[in-house]
Amino acid sequence: MLFLWNFLLEKRRFAAIVLIAIILFGLGSLFSIKKESSPEVTIPIGIVSTGFPGASAEEVETLVTNKLERRISSNVDNINKLSSSSSEGFSVITVEFSANADLDKSLRQLRDEVDIVRTELPEEANDPSVSEVDFVNQPIVTIVISGDVPSEELIALAKPIQEEIERVSGVGNVSIGGFREREVAVVVNQEALSSYNLSLNDIASGIRAQNASLPAGSITVDEISYSLRIEGDFSENESFGDIPIVTTNGVVYLRDLGAVIDGLEKTDSISRASLNGNPSLPALSFSVFKRSGADVTEVSSAVRNRVESLKNEPLLNGLEAIVLYDLGEQIEDDLNTLGTSGLMTVLLVAIVLFITLGWREALLASVAIPLSFFAGFIGLENSGNTLNFISLFALILAVGILVDSAIVIVEGIHNNLKKHPDGDKIEAAKKALVEYHWPISSGTMTTIAVFAPLFLVSGIVGEFISSIPFTIIFILIASLFVALGVLPMLAVSFLRRRTTSALELKQEALTHTLQVWYRNILESLLGNKKKENRFFALILLLFVITLSFPFVGIVKVIFFANDDSEYIFIDAELPQGSILENTDLEMRRIEETLYANKDIESFVTTAGGASPFSSGASGQKFGNIQITLKDTRVKKSIDIVEDLRQQFAEIGKAKITLFQEGGGPPVGDPVLITVQGDNLSEITLVAEDVLSVLESIEGTANVSTTARESAPEVVFTIKRAEAAEVGMTPSMIASAVRTAISGVTATKVVGTDADIDVVVKAGLNSSFTDQHDTNKISIDEIRNFSLLSPQGPILLASVVDVSIREGKTTIRHEDESRIMTVSAGITKDGNVFDIQKAFELKRDEIAIPDGVTVTFGGENDETNQSFADMGTSLLIGLVAMFTILILQFNSYRLALYVISIVPFSLIGIMAGLALTGKDLSFSSVMGFIALTGIVVNNSIILIDVINRYRKDGMSVREAVIEGSVSRIRPILLTTITTVIGVIPLIFTSALWSPLAYAIMFGLAFSIVITLLLIPVVYSRWPGKI
Repeated sequence: MLFLWNFLLEKRRFAAIVLIAIILFGLGSLFSIKKESSPEVTIPIGIVSTGFPGASAEEVETLVTNKLERRISSNVDNINKLSSSSSEGFSVITVEFSANADLDKSLRQLRDEVDIVRTELPEEANDPSVSEVDFVNQPIVTIVISGDVPSEELIALAKPIQEEIERVSGVGNVSIGGFREREVAVVVNQEALSSYNLSLNDIASGIRAQNASLPAGSITVDEISYSLRIEGDFSENESFGDIPIVTTNGVVYLRDLGAVIDGLEKTDSISRASLNGNPSLPALSFSVFKRSGADVTEVSSAVRNRVESLKNEPLLNGLEAIVLYDLGEQIEDDLNTLGTSGLMTVLLVAIVLFITLGWREALLASVAIPLSFFAGFIGLENSGNTLNFISLFALILAVGILVDSAIVIVEGIHNNLKKHPDGDKIEAAKKALVEYHWPISSGTMTTIAVFAPLFLVSGIVGEFISSIPFTIIFILIASLFVALGVLPMLAVSFLRRRTTSALELKQEALTHTLQVWYRNILESLLGNKKKENRFFALILLLFVITLSFPFVGIVKVIFFANDDSEYIFIDAELPQGSILENTDLEMRRIEETLYANKDIESFVTTAGGASPFSSGASGQKFGNIQITLKDTRVKKSIDIVEDLRQQFAEIGKAKITLFQEGGGPPVGDPVLITVQGDNLSEITLVAEDVLSVLESIEGTANVSTTARESAPEVVFTIKRAEAAEVGMTPSMIASAVRTAISGVTATKVVGTDADIDVVVKAGLNSSFTDQHDTNKISIDEIRNFSLLSPQGPILLASVVDVSIREGKTTIRHEDESRIMTVSAGITKDGNVFDIQKAFELKRDEIAIPDGVTVTFGGENDETNQSFADMGTSLLIGLVAMFTILILQFNSYRLALYVISIVPFSLIGIMAGLALTGKDLSFSSVMGFIALTGIVVNNSIILIDVINRYRKDGMSVREAVIEGSVSRIRPILLTTITTVIGVIPLIFTSALWSPLAYAIMFGLAFSIVITLLLIPVVYSRWPGKI
């Protein structure tokens, strides 16, 4: 490749055109590349959903779930995990495919196999549906409209506001929390049913027959053809009580059958908002989802602008509107923070180089950073990647690596010009290229070799971090081109021959002192086997001691650390059977705690569903609160979460879960223990014991178990003989009861904004005050319900026995076996690995019957797999690096010398993490990988210089000492620039600081090892060259 670098040096005008193109296209890519918070992670999961109305959980399991599971597990390929839940009237099977599976192909195969099973399912069961899980589709903006007005006024504004926001470019859809559609309810009293000899279905059919608009053929009049049409459909302003129903006994009007109520559909949630510390008021929340491929920051900015403009329009009529959550703004803040950190890195590197080399040399070496970045932006955009915190992480990570090459080549040219002040600058540049092009190229290739295997990391984490190796590899290739192709060309034009300045004289004196001190150390150490052996023993001892830190708890292990966040989310879950009103009362108790917290700016409460940022579960027993913290808060979000968790421990009824946005991809509950077996009673007892043990372990929070998923149920046992006498079958009775309790939609009326449901239901509660209170009744009222049989009206109690029992609401499977799970979060100071150790020590306290297994998993599973994959990729990278080094030196021995530096850098990393109290995390592991490239590069150049001195005729000892002494200045220079370059990362976030500390401490110790271990092993076992 030397010919290419010399060509660009000779053809500097052509090289200048290439340079300008990189800058222009790089700037264009920087502004046009799509920006997002984190990489979009596609999780290969298919969902098979099957409704089975009226069936118990056990019936759903036996008649639906088991049949589907057997077919899917036997005939669908690439299944990683098969799990299911069978609940009352519903079966859900989750099929997790392997990470390398073709998701579209796998889903097609899943649909084909499910279709085959359709015919084996009960006739009453609905057809199974297969869908894909989309974890990426979360709200990017949450808007809250609030005011001290009746709910009806708020609801009337919902649709117009939704339409305004959906018109914003890039918005996919907008969901409304707290919204209810108009509904007309016909509540039929018991006496009317009996006196008119009608069933609820008869009434519904009669209403449906009245709401009809049908073609009636055509006629010809005066040679003109006319189509005929019968119009009888209802209007939205219809007087519904005056609708006639034709019966065998004549005509009856709906108003004569009971109450006709023109109101709103039953609410499934209650929403309110506390804005700027004020008491909470009725509210509507609008969750905004972006279209696929749209830029988050652009869409959120446009939505925010539209909300601001709505405040000045009559539509809101004095109501308050705020943007409670804005992912786009958060992304911009994160990118600006990391961008500022990157600029600080460039500035600090330039200052160090200015002090040590001079301002021209400093500018030359520093320009390599933005030029390499511009090339990186081109590669990122054209490969379909986005600019997110992971790719920015890779860019900043690359700074410490790529600047080394620039420093080496600039210093080489600088030294050649100093040695030959009257020489040709082009020749000085060419000489530097001859000396360093191969070591720099080899060093770059070894660094690429250690990052490339990260593509092999599997699962969610593998997809999440895939942009790191791509970004770094592209930037390193670009930096190699910049260092060897661009900088020499710029140096020839930019560097000047000059006399030695007073500053340079001081630098040279300092360098000379340092070299004398280092020479004395080497002369004392080399050849003294006793000292050398002590040195080896000390290194090995430190290695063993520091490597034990994660295992003995000195350094905690967590894959992705939580960063400080502007938002906190609270999920509350009440016991099974809890009604919405009780959930709302519990949420109000939680709100009272929030009012007293001075770090909270606003929050939105919803009773009737979990947060869309967690499970998104719906149901009356769930509630959630979305909190926005003040920018000027005193505490970090993780500390606020911990304070609130302790305060909420005193709130008894609800299971309360607090969380904030994490720093990584979704990896499940921090702690998840699975109890597996065939006997429900046995695994229930074991799960309760596991729950007790887990609650006793320090560091756990929000411990819960699916063993408690039960609820009271009213059971109707058919009196078969009595039912047969009046011509009733179990399915007829079930249909009549279901219609009475839940109602039946008779017809739909086309409205201006939306269709209006006309619902018929029984007035079981004679004292109801609301159309949705008709099923708030006693057991006696159920028994006395009148239903129409073929023999005439009868009481329900005449054909069924009514009883109450505790029923299992959900039966879960994993890989076709019944399971129950015990899950837990972790406190601020909690650690999954410590919790697992403590649980294993207490496992003997749990009585586990034969056939029952207890497995510890959760986030730890994904963490272990990810660390294992990264360890494997690092091993592959080291093998590739070793191969490149053999190619470089044509020597197994010298390649081994270079590689030996890598594991010993862990001494500095572990010591640094322990001293600073940081965790062994994803970012610290990435720091170790980056460090591998840096220290290997230094070792390559050091050995290359020693070899060159030996070829010039020096003895081994002399070559080692002179070569090492000559490289101490550039090695320390690259070390200082790298350490200073990562310092800004310490102050950005909890996610990045372990990376900075890993590089700083690891590099500081590795340089000591490099400057001593390489000379010692080389002089002791020099071999031939």
